[in-house]
Amino acid sequence: MSVLRPLDKQPGLNTATILLVGTEDALLQQLADAMLKEDCASELKIHLARSLPLPSDVNRPRIDLIMFVVNLHSKYSLQNVEESLRHVDATFFLGKVGFLAMGEGRLSSHCGAAPGTHAADLRWPRARRLSPEPAVPVEEL
Repeated sequence: MSVLRPLDKQPGLNTATILLVGTEDALLQQLADAMLKEDCASELKIHLARSLPLPSDVNRPRIDLIMFVVNLHSKYSLQNVEESLRHVDATFFLGKVGFLAMGEGRLSSHCGAAPGTHAADLRWPRARRLSPEPAVPVEEL
C-alpha cells in the first residue's frame, strides 16, 4: 500500500481514469453510472474504493482525478475521507482532487470544524478563501 501520486504512471491515450472514494457503495455506483452515460470525447474509466490506501498493484492505471464523496448525514463518512487524505500526495491537490457532499433535507446538528479549518491545515491553494465558520449558522439547521 502506498501514497497515490499523480504522475507516477504514463497517461493512456484519450483515456481519463476517475477514482470515486466513499463509504456508500450504492451512491458511488449510481454516480459512476450517471457519469458513464454522458457523451464524452475520451474513454472514461471509473474505479470505486471505500477508502485509501489502495492495494499496491503494478497493473493499476494512472488516476487522473480523485473524487471524495461525503455523506453529510454520516460522521463516519467524513472521518473516512479525512483518513484517506493521508494517502494522497500533496501534488494531487493542484486540480486533481474534488469533494462531493451528498445529503438531502436538514441536518440534525453541526458537528466538528468547518472545512476551512482543515483546508488551512493541509495547505490547500484555495484555503485562504474558506472561512473557519460554517456557511450556515447552527441555529438555522
